[in-house]
Amino acid sequence: MTSSGQTSRIFVGRQREMGELRAALDESIAGRGGLAMLVGEPGIGKTRTAQELASYAEGRGAQVLWGRCYEEEGAPPYWPWVQAIRDYVQLAEPDRIRVEMGPGAADIAVIVPNVGVKLTDLPTPPDLEPEQARFRLFDSIATFFKNSARSQPLVLVLDDLHWADESSLLLLRFMAQQLQDSCILVVGCYRDVELSRQHPLSDTLAQLSREQGFQRHLLRGLNREETGQLVEGTAGIRPGPTVVDTVFDHTDGNPYFMTEVVRLLASQGELEESGATGSQGLRIPEGVREVIGRRLNRLSSDCNRVLTTASVIGREFRLNQLTPLLDALSEDQMLEALEEALEARLIEEMPQAPGRYQFAHRLAQETLLQELSLTRRVRLHARIAVMLEELYGEGAESRAGELAYHFAQAETVTGTEKIVRYSLLAGEQALAAYAFQEALTYFESALAAKEDQPTDADTAALYFGLFRAQAATRARQVGYEEPVENQRRAFDYYFQAGDADAAVAVAQFSINPPPGIDLGRTNLMSLALTLVATDSLDAGFLLAEFGACLFRESSDYEGAKEAFAQALVIAEREQDLLLEMRTQFFANEIDMWNLQWQDVPERGRRVIELAQLLDDPRTEALASFEMIKVLAAIGEIAEAQRISESMLAAAEKLRDVSSLVFSFWTNGTLCRSVGDWEDASAFLERGLEVGRSGPLLLSDLLVVDHQTGDLDQGKAHVVQIQDNPASGFS
Repeated sequence: MTSSGQTSRIFVGRQREMGELRAALDESIAGRGGLAMLVGEPGIGKTRTAQELASYAEGRGAQVLWGRCYEEEGAPPYWPWVQAIRDYVQLAEPDRIRVEMGPGAADIAVIVPNVGVKLTDLPTPPDLEPEQARFRLFDSIATFFKNSARSQPLVLVLDDLHWADESSLLLLRFMAQQLQDSCILVVGCYRDVELSRQHPLSDTLAQLSREQGFQRHLLRGLNREETGQLVEGTAGIRPGPTVVDTVFDHTDGNPYFMTEVVRLLASQGELEESGATGSQGLRIPEGVREVIGRRLNRLSSDCNRVLTTASVIGREFRLNQLTPLLDALSEDQMLEALEEALEARLIEEMPQAPGRYQFAHRLAQETLLQELSLTRRVRLHARIAVMLEELYGEGAESRAGELAYHFAQAETVTGTEKIVRYSLLAGEQALAAYAFQEALTYFESALAAKEDQPTDADTAALYFGLFRAQAATRARQVGYEEPVENQRRAFDYYFQAGDADAAVAVAQFSINPPPGIDLGRTNLMSLALTLVATDSLDAGFLLAEFGACLFRESSDYEGAKEAFAQALVIAEREQDLLLEMRTQFFANEIDMWNLQWQDVPERGRRVIELAQLLDDPRTEALASFEMIKVLAAIGEIAEAQRISESMLAAAEKLRDVSSLVFSFWTNGTLCRSVGDWEDASAFLERGLEVGRSGPLLLSDLLVVDHQTGDLDQGKAHVVQIQDNPASGFS
């Protein structure tokens, strides 16, 4: 499956880069996958080089999947990955998809609905903590690609990474760690001129550069000889030196700029030697927009009108979206205008998708947008928003992100109601897809639209959504105060409005800061308890959370124990094993912090038993870790090792990165404590593979290196510690 780009176009230069890329492909076909980045300014030929590699790869028997990032708001999370998987699924047989995705198909179907269309009997994914759910999704996608590449080598091209959403970049980081023993070559394209130190892609690239098999190819302008070859291939004539010099000097060798200039000069009859000097007045150094503008001026007024309207819809657009916006044009006139734009190569038809188009280059869309006045642009966004809402009908909610974007751009015309509605929907959809950064954007945008308006149910829902997104993305980095304040705002509204069910649901959503931070959640739990019957099951769950807050926020150990005791009475009466497990887990946690270890082993065994019975691998892993610390401290190493093995099994079932790293580290440490250096090294190395080079893991490996006399390996681990000062459990 190749891109919509025109791989038949002239391709000159890039001999060195193509040699290295072909070598990387050959390595991946041999089972040593890698990651290559094509870097440069707009129009320098990144996508074209990737297309040339794709053609070579297909000739070598590899499968090529493409995903293109989208600059405008409204695209679903993981959009480039979704495109690649979607294209694969559309052509593959269900049985093959089922085998290659395995149990991860249900996770992938959350973001790629086509999977659920092909495999109609998928189970519902388990309800997990946000970070665990995202790790499950990432692991499922990586496993699918690796399984697919076993039967046919795979090249995955991710274009325009400078526009990638943060969730897509996180998945790219994860995927990069899985490539070494695979038949996969990932090729990324991005504009370096778009990046600053604060750009999300900059941090991603810094981490990717440490991966084995990483390549970075900075594409520069073509030289004068290559310029002549490109002019000849584009115009079909052999240019004289003056023409080549003129084109080269005006474009600095940028292939896209040169192609546009050559086409314009050819249409004006200025590619002949005698007329070449006239082209020197073309102000290409100010940007290719002027060239595109002059080409647009040669098109009919209907074609310009169609393209201008399409530019506001986005880089990609559909015929059925344009039709209601341009009712003065008949369908035949519309198609004629689009055919004219296709002939001018300003737009392209999307492959295997009749009626779908995209601008051939983002700069063409930008040129058209900039020619619109702000007033006209806003009014067009308003018409587009209303049109799309009517066009999607009952499916509008599934396109909430796109609608939220257009209604936000048209706020002065359409008001804030639709911004809030669709941003709230898009935020909830992003949370369900583990795209927490995108969820933050939607909730924050909607709350900004509601600024200075009275708090209502929508505001409360936005605060609750923002709290959950912040709890998943920001609490560890910037503190817990802001997320908890948003939880409080949502709770206060529901409490004062008398919506007890909603208030209790907000209160029961847990966030677990370390002890010693008073966030006021104890008072929140106290208020929530007034909304439920004192001996109800809801009261039991709130009491368990209340007890944990009492100890964390005010070190009230006795008060916490009393709350847990009440919760356990309710759990026993209601025969609710989940409440019993959660309460006993919290009780063990505060006993650990308070150094009251006498009841921890017995209670911990019960929590682990309940977690296994309820199929709750997260609680099982956490409870096991607490148990192992106590058992190791009191010298019960044999039991600690038995529990550490089951802890690892739970973590592998959970597929949560933190749980896996802690499990490998715990097993490695216990092996080290009894002198089992070989197994200790194996566990610790596996922890590094999952959680990157954390000093804690590396420090233990240094001890193993010393004990086994492997000084060279010890020096290598010292270098890793110096290069990776951050924790390996992040």
